[in-house]
Amino acid sequence: MENEVRQKCLSLLEKTEYYDDEGEWRIAGSDWLLIGGDSLRNLARETEQVLGEGARTIMHVAGKRSGEQFSRALLKEGIKNEGLKFALETFLTNSGWGKVSAQVNFQKREATVKIRNSIMARETKEEKPVCHFINGYIAGVFCMMFGSGKIDSEETKCTTKGDSFCEFSVHEYCKSESSH
Repeated sequence: MENEVRQKCLSLLEKTEYYDDEGEWRIAGSDWLLIGGDSLRNLARETEQVLGEGARTIMHVAGKRSGEQFSRALLKEGIKNEGLKFALETFLTNSGWGKVSAQVNFQKREATVKIRNSIMARETKEEKPVCHFINGYIAGVFCMMFGSGKIDSEETKCTTKGDSFCEFSVHEYCKSESSH
């Protein structure tokens, strides 16, 4: 199944549509944007400087919604829930987010996602993790994969702090826990 899903994802990437008259990119019917890594990191950094901790929450929630939207588009293309793991690895890696790999435990509704060379952490040194949007994005994909809105993700390692890769722990939370 893994190779089949990867091939389907690569096929969708090859069918990227660009509408010159509108200045618009579409992949699997979804709206996409080509943006420089520096621009994205600057947006995140400046937003956090102005809004502080609130910026992290905004980036996480926006990422989560984006991950859910990404997953819905792929489900419409015939990729099954279990295949979203391979889609996440393929699309993010081939779109320049970094080298993505995921280990999933479907019974426990848990996963660990590793990103080497994360777009958000490149050329950045910080004391805390900075991949808030990606963290939320991962949570959104796994919400759709596990069929539960009670999934969240936590960045447990980040190259900005000196770790060799960024790592995200995906888990289901209880009603008494609050999500980002």
